Amino acid sequence: MSKITKIGEGKNKSNRVSIYVDEQFICFLNSFTVYKYKLVEGQEIDIEWLKQIQMENEKDTAFNLAIKYLSKYVKTESEIKDYLISKGFLPELVSEVISKIKDYKYIDDQKYVETFIECSKNKYGINKIKMMLKQKGISENLLNKIQVEPDKEMLNNLVQKYMNKKEKTRENFQKCAKFLYSRGFSWDTISKAISQLKEDK
Repeated sequence: MSKITKIGEGKNKSNRVSIYVDEQFICFLNSFTVYKYKLVEGQEIDIEWLKQIQMENEKDTAFNLAIKYLSKYVKTESEIKDYLISKGFLPELVSEVISKIKDYKYIDDQKYVETFIECSKNKYGINKIKMMLKQKGISENLLNKIQVEPDKEMLNNLVQKYMNKKEKTRENFQKCAKFLYSRGFSWDTISKAISQLKEDK
């Protein structure tokens, strides 16, 4: 049976320690795991068992990192996944951690979409909202379910604010239409808003 020949201290005050078996580096473990399994230098150990411990250790580390990342503000599943992979965790391990986080209901893309829409619908049109959610990694399946009716009062306020102190010329109407388009409103919605503006003229 193999033997632990060295348990090295982590660098920069890290709580991760290096485990050497038969003079060869095997893996990193956090100090709590070393204490939990009572690992000491000179101890005989099964390599496969040690690797299983290391996998569980990595899951715990990834899970704790994800929870800390989530504590700042709400994230999407894709954002958590990208964050953990950027930290060097394997995709298979990340998938397991994501599943665990979802079981705890710490992430829920459906609720994220609903909250995002509620906060954004008074500033942007449907196209802009979908684009921003897509950048957050929301799936096409959820994006296709989004239906947001433009708030006429909000739209009129945007138009009035943009056209404030501007002459109601064809050129300014076109610029206003481009402005509304940049906010994510459909051309049909924009056309109706501009037509109303011309009538008010």
